[in-house]
Amino acid sequence: MGLFSLYKPKEYNYRYIYYDPKKEAAKEREKKAAEGENKIPEDYKPGIHRGTFREMAQKSKQMRTEQIRQSNLRLIIIIALLFAIAYFLLR
Repeated sequence: MGLFSLYKPKEYNYRYIYYDPKKEAAKEREKKAAEGENKIPEDYKPGIHRGTFREMAQKSKQMRTEQIRQSNLRLIIIIALLFAIAYFLLR
């Protein structure tokens, strides 16, 4: 009965606790790419061209300088109004 049977340890089946949606999405994309489902449509035009980032940075810089200029003008007007009010109150 048990003369020649060897002891076999119990198998350990690890169940993953953590779920990584990024990894699952990457696997799905790889699977679709292997099947050839990711085809670029003919009417696709990329929105990024050479110099796009430089243009965006320049626009951002111009907007920031304009905002600073407007802020400084508002500050000068507020200070002038406060001085005028203080002059009339202390007079």
